[in-house]
Amino acid sequence: MGLNEYLRDLVKAANIIKEYRGAPVAIAHHNDADGLSSAAILLEAFRREGIETINIPLERVHPLIVKRLVEKYPGLIVFVDLGAGAAPEISRINAGRNTIVIIDHHHTPGVDDQKITILSTELYGISGDREISASSAAYLFAKTLNKSNSDLAYLGVVGAIGDSHHRFGRLESVNRQVLMEAVRQGQVSIEERDGREKYYLIVFGEKLDLDKFAKSLTVLGAVGYLMNGPDTGIKTVLKGPDREYRETLDKLNRLKKEKFEKIIKMLEETGLNRSRYLQWFHVHDMFSPMGVKVIGEFCMEIRNTSLVDKDMYLAGFQDMPKEVPRLGTFDWNIVKVSFRLPSALETRVLSGEMPGYNYIVPRAAKYVGGDIDACHGYACATTFEKGLEEAFVKYFDIAVEEYLRK
Repeated sequence: MGLNEYLRDLVKAANIIKEYRGAPVAIAHHNDADGLSSAAILLEAFRREGIETINIPLERVHPLIVKRLVEKYPGLIVFVDLGAGAAPEISRINAGRNTIVIIDHHHTPGVDDQKITILSTELYGISGDREISASSAAYLFAKTLNKSNSDLAYLGVVGAIGDSHHRFGRLESVNRQVLMEAVRQGQVSIEERDGREKYYLIVFGEKLDLDKFAKSLTVLGAVGYLMNGPDTGIKTVLKGPDREYRETLDKLNRLKKEKFEKIIKMLEETGLNRSRYLQWFHVHDMFSPMGVKVIGEFCMEIRNTSLVDKDMYLAGFQDMPKEVPRLGTFDWNIVKVSFRLPSALETRVLSGEMPGYNYIVPRAAKYVGGDIDACHGYACATTFEKGLEEAFVKYFDIAVEEYLRK
């Protein structure tokens, strides 16, 4: 299995989509830079086909969210940049009702369900950690749907940068193929500095540093999740930065800075909780009204600081808001925990000396009823009932020990 087989199966999925001309299609997508870029690609590609769409930005694929999605949007639901890891749960809840297509780059257990088509690149031996972003996968799908969608190549690059797929110095594999298509079309430029590539978005007539631009999209989607930020982000990647983008971004960055400084001060005073392998902290609702994607961003912010032990796994807990845009209010009492790696430990994980989060977290989460969806070796998240945090930490350590014994 490889790229050719993936492209072959994209044709089958494109044919499914074309059957829904004239019927509304729900696009459920992640709310970071990769998820927003992926959603923008599909929204634009479907619009050009005359397919009516509605996009639902999601922070997590929780069973209650899936249930409401299936009930509220009968017909076709497309998941992008999430859903692959939760495919069995989606299948169980859907119970053969809706047609579901999952375009993703995360690990998946797969599912035997005629109503669900899983196009996770991991099933085809294409690494979602390094070789392909969800937006690059969405771009390949859009181009399969209609070759005229090749002008959306730059969006694949934006998402790949947003997911840090260039962290080893340059974009590689399928991401690089998409990058070179964008370069040939005059949408992206490349500069080399000290053996590493630097990327700039030039499609909108100005030279935008793609690292900064992608980071701004994640701010819009995560910090502004409950404040219409995802829609502003999607509009921006399709039309270019405007006054609304800059004013919204400025407001959200001020909010994020204020909240982050408050938590850093707290951690400087209290330190992090520690088990044998995991260091962790809990912000409860102190990040409100920001979305729970922010807890992962905060972990990234502190992972290499003096607050953090460079040889231990890092996790942050945050209470889940009860509101989900376009889906309404949920009666739950759950926490999200996000994981990141200090750079020194990341090197050991990449070499296989230590287990990645895609090994540890699913094993620990099953003991506390946690949901698993988008898991990488270097970053992951799960949600479960509040009050089970310490039990989860216990099983986290057990999973690490299990790997090391092997």
